[in-house]
Amino acid sequence: MIADPTRTFPPRGKKEITLDLAALPAIHSPEAERAVLGAMLSDPDQVIDMAEESLIAEDFFQPAHQTLFRALSDMRARGVAIDPSTLLLYLEDRKLSDSVGGAQLLGELSAAVVSVLTAPSHIQAVRQKSILRHLQQACAKIVYDSQERQHELESVLDEAEKMVFEITDRGVANSTVSSKDVVFKTIEIIERTMKMKGRYDGLATGFNDLDKMTTGFKAGEMIVIAARPGVGKTALALSMAKNFIKERYDEKQERFVKPGYPVAFFSLEMTAEQLMLRLLASLADIKLQNIRDGKLTPYDLDKLAMIAEDTAEMPLYIDESSLLSINQLRAKARRMKKMYDIQVIIIDYLQLLTSTSEKARDNRQVEVAEISRGIKALAKELKVPIIVLAQLNRKPEEGNQDPALHHLRESGSIEQDADVVLLLSRGFEKDEGDSNRGIRATLNIAKQRNGPTDKLNLRFIGEYTRYEDEPRETA
Repeated sequence: MIADPTRTFPPRGKKEITLDLAALPAIHSPEAERAVLGAMLSDPDQVIDMAEESLIAEDFFQPAHQTLFRALSDMRARGVAIDPSTLLLYLEDRKLSDSVGGAQLLGELSAAVVSVLTAPSHIQAVRQKSILRHLQQACAKIVYDSQERQHELESVLDEAEKMVFEITDRGVANSTVSSKDVVFKTIEIIERTMKMKGRYDGLATGFNDLDKMTTGFKAGEMIVIAARPGVGKTALALSMAKNFIKERYDEKQERFVKPGYPVAFFSLEMTAEQLMLRLLASLADIKLQNIRDGKLTPYDLDKLAMIAEDTAEMPLYIDESSLLSINQLRAKARRMKKMYDIQVIIIDYLQLLTSTSEKARDNRQVEVAEISRGIKALAKELKVPIIVLAQLNRKPEEGNQDPALHHLRESGSIEQDADVVLLLSRGFEKDEGDSNRGIRATLNIAKQRNGPTDKLNLRFIGEYTRYEDEPRETA
């Protein structure tokens, strides 16, 4: 029950409206609930399975109806013959008969059924009332929290948005599937992979060895790219983003089409213009320094104009907020998913995010742990891979050693939450005699929850601020 539930809301241009939330009747339909239970009792083989696809016991408002729904579902699962007599015996054995109304209620349920053909309509009505009832309860909590937790604005907003999203999805998705369904879906993935001519079931990064090892980045995964400052984390992330947005596989047409997958890029360190400058230089093969100095030929300008026109049509959405909390990031990502159907999120970088919780206020490790868990939860919620850049501590430099998982700055929880951890390191001098090959870099797949680990070679082309595959040596 909400304390002091009377609240006044002053809509613009209208007089104040007083709403007593405690006085609002709970939304439900006793008739629809009884009709569903009666149909389950009259034709259990057909209706119980149908009801269980859309409803859970808590969708019924009356506690007696919840008990009956659980009883019928359990009897069906056990293979027990179902009729009013066997149901009454089931309830009596468990001392539940009196609490649901006994034989009289069961008789009324059976007598009230006109036709089981109307069961789908009644099931839908119960589900809709349940959703509205939970929305009503969520709204009441939001009103209460808004009044009583005024010092926690971001947390109140995040919790309110999460409640509404959960209610929207309520009853839509079933997290439990049979092996039969999984087998056929898996075969479809295999067939799709064959049609894609060696491409992967996840989102391909464009780096061949990395994609072979990971088979692409999957929905719900948290992928960490970690390195010391100045090594090129942003350049690697942009190189991946460029490949994501360039093209995607269209299963209906059975071919690759343009544009590619919508990407959300949260740039906490650079402005959107700085990020786009790097991307255009990489796409156009024009040295970034020449663009900055204005040393461009007419050919370069024409090429940039063409690349810019193509890039403008690509599904890349940049958020350049320099100060961003994990709650704000979640809210922005949810909206981007709804508006643009983003398929991958890139965050540059994790240590620039903040948490507004009381526990994290005085402890940076706790704060980073909350941020890391929040990112992983967001990946699962939105069903997209999230690539998050992170910094390593100074120990690899001090000991002249290769980066390792324990070098992740400030929190071991990043290692724990991540599905894939990529540790990036490189030299700082070009190979002698070949100025175009760039600088050799190492990408260490230090952790992969569902695959092997190994070290891969890449090339950093500094003039164009991009990473490429290591050129294959020819015989």
